[in-house]
Amino acid sequence: MPVHPILFRFGPMTIYSYGVCVALAFLLGIVTTAARARRYGWPPECIYDTSIYVIFGALIGSRMFYIAQNMQEFIASPLDIVMVWKGGLEYYGGVIGAILAAVLYLKKNRINVLECFDLFTPSLALAHAIGRIGCFFNGCCFGGVCALPWAVVFPEGSPAYECHFYEKGIIGPGQIYSAPVHPTQIYESLIELGIFFILSLCFSRKRFQGQIFWLYFVLYGAGRFLVEFLRADNPAVVRIGGCGLSSPQMISLAMLIVGAAILIYGGRRKCGRD
Repeated sequence: MPVHPILFRFGPMTIYSYGVCVALAFLLGIVTTAARARRYGWPPECIYDTSIYVIFGALIGSRMFYIAQNMQEFIASPLDIVMVWKGGLEYYGGVIGAILAAVLYLKKNRINVLECFDLFTPSLALAHAIGRIGCFFNGCCFGGVCALPWAVVFPEGSPAYECHFYEKGIIGPGQIYSAPVHPTQIYESLIELGIFFILSLCFSRKRFQGQIFWLYFVLYGAGRFLVEFLRADNPAVVRIGGCGLSSPQMISLAMLIVGAAILIYGGRRKCGRD
């Protein structure tokens, strides 16, 4: 099935599917976080104020991370740096940018950082699930070639098509779609939806501040690590025992280890107090 990056055109204006999904992701993330905050006695205004910093931090961090990974592309077309609505946001860069911006704001206003992070984290998973749908429509973050019944193809001009035609020579002149590939964007979206429900269920049962935040590190780190084996847009940078690992996999592994270690430490410390 082919997918298309352009949602519709209105006169000279082009509305991109990716941009719409990213905007929807931020909106639902904020709304669901505010609802959760209200349920647990937090003023929603605090969430709205923090969200402004989170959004800008996430956009700047994710774009800078993507530019750093694709420097040659932007040297050739520097004006493309600001065209985020067409795609080109790296998730891990966005997470780092959002965390730094939120910490600065929360510390400045003397708000409990980890407690606030717990409130935001389930909605982060939901927002990312929607954002990955935008990646699917855009044709970025694509998977490796496969012959599965649910394999997808992407149209000419998409990142998947460009890779298959110019870089790998998998398709030839005259073909208007890429080769069939794993819909890794959908895989990850489903994983994130599962994480959202798990974290939402665990929220009322948490035993220490930051538990939901660090649990996300473990769940997403494990899920992204596995999905990366099926992706074709992130080259291996390290080989361990004959297995190539990409940069996102290395970050995912670090997230998983750090998150698990803090959860174990926090759980033991809580038990000691009990």
